[in-house]
Amino acid sequence: MRPVRRTGRWREYLPGILILAGLVTISMTVFFLDTIRRALAEGPEVVVLAAEARGLIPGADVWVAGSPSGRVTSVEFGDPEGRAESRVVVHATLHWTAVPFLRSDMEATISSSSLLAPVVLKLDPGTADSGPFDFADTLAVPPARTTEYLLSLANSARGAVDTLILLSDQLTSRLREGPGTAAGLRRDTLLIARMQTMSAQVRNISETLRAETSFPARLAADSLGATVATMANTLRSLGGEERAVEVTEAVVDLASGLERISANLDRLDSELRAGKGTAGRAVYDDELARQQAAFYARLDSLKSELRRRPWRWLRLKLF
Repeated sequence: MRPVRRTGRWREYLPGILILAGLVTISMTVFFLDTIRRALAEGPEVVVLAAEARGLIPGADVWVAGSPSGRVTSVEFGDPEGRAESRVVVHATLHWTAVPFLRSDMEATISSSSLLAPVVLKLDPGTADSGPFDFADTLAVPPARTTEYLLSLANSARGAVDTLILLSDQLTSRLREGPGTAAGLRRDTLLIARMQTMSAQVRNISETLRAETSFPARLAADSLGATVATMANTLRSLGGEERAVEVTEAVVDLASGLERISANLDRLDSELRAGKGTAGRAVYDDELARQQAAFYARLDSLKSELRRRPWRWLRLKLF
């Protein structure tokens, strides 16, 4: 006999099927919950360049203003032939809640979040006065000033100082012993003495020229300068047909001024030729030269007399 089929038997398995489908749905939801959360919470990606990223691994937290606001997605090597500051490329994803606080002067650092804590990527959001951050830009982590880095700089500086000391010693020896013009000049004591004398004379000349009684100072204080300035102002004021009368008067004043200047120059030349004043005596009067020659002759005689009879000028009396 064939068994009799019971209609509606599958309805007995319906609760189990529903329970199984619910369990599968819940399992899949739990399995993909983190992915769903990231898809809803995570926003744009930021690229950070660094010289080194010691301890930073994918999945590490990204802190914005001291609060976890993202995660590191990848840590890769950059161009080996590029700059040292871009050897490591870090990709990080930020949360949408932190995006409005990021400004264009944002800075990035790589360090531990606290003592004995894992290394994280820290982002300083910047100042509120700057504009919003453009995620097409790339951030750069400043090189860490570690003890090893400072020691390497100290070693490099020491090597450079040692090289400079060696070169300085060689240069000093070459300047002292020669060959070369500098060494010859240093050995020429007579030239050095002459240069010192010339320097003293130039200093005296400079002080003399700066004095109020010097010839340039007297020339500047003379009325000739004021007359020339008046002439220049008059020439600048000439212009325009409507000022014909003023121009004519200015030309007459200019001619009279030129006549006065010519008279002053003639008088100055005549006084110089007559030997008046310091300049006239220095240019045309040879009395100063004769007096100087006589003074030098007497000085030479005095030197000869002192060498020949040094006790002549010494007078000793007991009472």
